Amino acid sequence: MSSVRAFLAIPLPWQLQESIRVIQTELQAGIAEARWTRPENLHLTLHFFAKIEQETLEKLKVSVLSIKGFQRPFQVEVKGLGVFPNPHRPRVIWLGLEPRGQLKQLHRATGQCLRQAGVAIDSRPYSPHLTIGRLRGGKLDLPRLFSSMQQKTIAPLTVDRLVLYESRLRPEGAQHVPLLTVNFDDENTDTHDAT
Repeated sequence: MSSVRAFLAIPLPWQLQESIRVIQTELQAGIAEARWTRPENLHLTLHFFAKIEQETLEKLKVSVLSIKGFQRPFQVEVKGLGVFPNPHRPRVIWLGLEPRGQLKQLHRATGQCLRQAGVAIDSRPYSPHLTIGRLRGGKLDLPRLFSSMQQKTIAPLTVDRLVLYESRLRPEGAQHVPLLTVNFDDENTDTHDAT
């Protein structure tokens, strides 16, 4: 039986993707060692599923559909810049989201639906963020680079739908193929043909 890499995420509108592209360009001059996320691949991950069987994928789709009944659209701000795991050993460059409460609540609610459907989820604490780059190593003057953007509000993000993506690994980078889109504010649900 074949398995796929998949994740449940909030997609970003193209205007926000473009705003983030500008930030990446500004940071490139001071962070030559980074591999930057292509703006069209940017998304806010709620749950990642490393390898799931096709049968589980179908359960996952049904579970995601059940979320539509109780979730209403809301808005957050893309704001602030940081790194994981810490400034002394940076590996991931991210943009923050505020306020985080509704995002964490959505993560919990979707996690509960997934568990009820028999889908295993990550038990680590959820930290909402947008990964914009990955570092290969080297010394960086992060405080100087990040100080101008630390409290800067980049753009609003309306959270009004969820997308279940399949992640296909390619030599040129990951390709994210939408399998199912669930809109919070209406009755429309889109099932995508991923072939």
